[in-house]
Amino acid sequence: MNIQYHYKKAAVLLKRGQPPGVSPMFFVHDGTGRIEGYFKVAELVERSFAVYGITLDERVGYAPQNISIEELAISYIEQMKQIQPEGPYCIAGWSIGGTIAAEMARILEADGEEVGCCVLVDAPPPGYYPSQDAQPFSAASETDYIRPFLRNEEPLKRWSRSRSAQAFWNAVADTLQPSDFDRPSFLRYVREEWADIFPDGSGLSLHQLFCAVNIVRTLHRARSAYVPRGSIDSPVHVFQATESPLEGMDRWGRYCAHPVYIPAEGSHYTLFDTKHAPVFARQFNRILKGVAATKKSG
Repeated sequence: MNIQYHYKKAAVLLKRGQPPGVSPMFFVHDGTGRIEGYFKVAELVERSFAVYGITLDERVGYAPQNISIEELAISYIEQMKQIQPEGPYCIAGWSIGGTIAAEMARILEADGEEVGCCVLVDAPPPGYYPSQDAQPFSAASETDYIRPFLRNEEPLKRWSRSRSAQAFWNAVADTLQPSDFDRPSFLRYVREEWADIFPDGSGLSLHQLFCAVNIVRTLHRARSAYVPRGSIDSPVHVFQATESPLEGMDRWGRYCAHPVYIPAEGSHYTLFDTKHAPVFARQFNRILKGVAATKKSG
C-alpha cells in the first residue's frame, strides 16, 4: 500500500489582479505545506498584481523525505514559470516559505533571470536550527521515532528491517492497528513539538495525522540542512516579527548582498491574522509598487 499525499503541480491563483498591466507575484507555502495562511494578506495586495500560492512538492507526503531546499526551489520555479515564463519575478514566503523563496531567487539569478523582489517574512536564517535536526530519515530513525507510542512492539520488529524511511512508513500504513497505537500520547507529543501548527489533531484519522506530521518533519529537516551555495544580488526584504523576535535574523546578510530589514507588527504566528495583515500589506505593497515603477521605467 503506497500512500501519497497529492497536491496540485501548478501554482494556485489566490487573487486576480486588475488590468491593465497585471503582474504576478508568488507566495511559497509555509511549514505545513499549505497556503491558507496567505489568504487574508493576498486580498490586500496591490491591485495591479495577481497573487499566486505555490503548493507543496508532490514528492512530500505520508513518509518523511530527505529532500533539500534546493530541490524544492527548482520544483517551485517550474510551477512559477507555468504562470510567468520570464522575469522580473516577485517571490515571497513566510517562515520556511521565505527560506525557499530565497533559494528560488538565488537559482534564478544564477540562471541569468531577473528577480524584481524577494521577500522573507520572519524566515529563520540558515544555521538557526541545531545540526541534529538535519539528520537524514532512515528506517532506524523512524523506529526510534514511533516506538514510544506503540502499545504492541511486535510489528516494529518487521518495520525496523525496512530498507528506507519510505518503506518503513509503507509498512506502517499496511499493518498498524489503531488499537496498537497510543494516539493520545502521540498527540500530546506533537502539540509540544508543533503547538502553533497542530493545536488540535483529534479530528484527523491516523493516516491524516501521520501525513500532516511527516510533512512538517520533512520540511523542517530540509530547512535545518540548508546552506546557500551563493549570495543573492537582487533586492531582498526581510520582515522580522516584533513580538518574540527570532534571534540572528541579521545572518541573512551573509547570503544577501543588499538586505533590507523591516520590523513587522505581531509574532511569528500572528503576522497575517486579521489584526496584523493590513499593517503588513501596507509595507509589502510599497515594495511591490517599487518593483512596478522600476519595470515601467525600464
